Amino acid sequence: MLSRIKPVIKRATSILIGLSGLYPLARFAMFLLAPTIGREPAHHHIITKILIYLGNGGLLLGLAILLIHIFGNAFSEARSIEGEQ
Repeated sequence: MLSRIKPVIKRATSILIGLSGLYPLARFAMFLLAPTIGREPAHHHIITKILIYLGNGGLLLGLAILLIHIFGNAFSEARSIEGEQ
């Protein structure tokens, strides 16, 4: 086994990091909306905002959870090894 992270955490982390794929869709939505409503309103359109927040938020939250579990487990193992000596 490569890691001791629970499968549920692995699945949640991969889904959250996978949501970062929505950011390019936000750019595409802006591209489609800009000719009809203008450049600035396309940037502030509700669909664009939702895709941006889901994409960036998922990426940041997924990476944070992943790093906490990777480094948190590494530090807890180091403490347990020191405690045994």
